[in-house]
Amino acid sequence: MRKMNKAKIRAGVATVFALATLSFGGFIPAFAPVVQAQEDNERPVIVVPRAGGRELFQACVLCHKYDGRGGPSEGGYGADLRVTKLTYEELIQVITDGRVSKGMPAFKGILDDSKIATLANFIKNDLKLKE
Repeated sequence: MRKMNKAKIRAGVATVFALATLSFGGFIPAFAPVVQAQEDNERPVIVVPRAGGRELFQACVLCHKYDGRGGPSEGGYGADLRVTKLTYEELIQVITDGRVSKGMPAFKGILDDSKIATLANFIKNDLKLKE
């Protein structure tokens, strides 16, 4: 019972730090937004680019470090994302629902589906060590 409470506390601490990162400008893109119009039933749909994976990853650096190597941190022990064996779909699930028992907070409701997908893509394609 005591270990479960510690895990919940660690997850709560990690969530607070992630929210603080979001609140204090962790996702301010370094580029001016470009608006693209696409035709959809004769009515244009405005598409505004979201922040890139590197900007979104700023909420993860407390536990997973800037280069993704992970290690001991405030939220517990962050996994090394450079060598993750999770598939893209599994990454989406972990980012969305978290792993509370391991100190990983859920980002559902904090990040929308588009940002979660961008973050998972960044981890799989840009952060992962090349073979």
